[in-house]
Amino acid sequence: MALVKTQFSKVANLKPPPSPALATRQLFHAECGADSVATVVANGYFNDVRGELKVGDRIQVVAAAETAYRVLKVLTVPVAGDVTTAALAFS
Repeated sequence: MALVKTQFSKVANLKPPPSPALATRQLFHAECGADSVATVVANGYFNDVRGELKVGDRIQVVAAAETAYRVLKVLTVPVAGDVTTAALAFS
């Protein structure tokens, strides 16, 4: 399956930018869908929303028809190629 863009949204700013001239604040996003966790964490899943992502952003994912939950960290957002993420560990 694939990301449904209407199920992806910005939730909050995680911290202010260090300078008004820099747009480097981290954002917190949410995504909810029927895809499995393995599908959602695969490279390229978030390619269609790359314009909304920055390195370091967090994405709360409710996956597998609301049976699984993960928080992802955005690792890369290249102009071409796959957006990559990593699931953060739970403690």
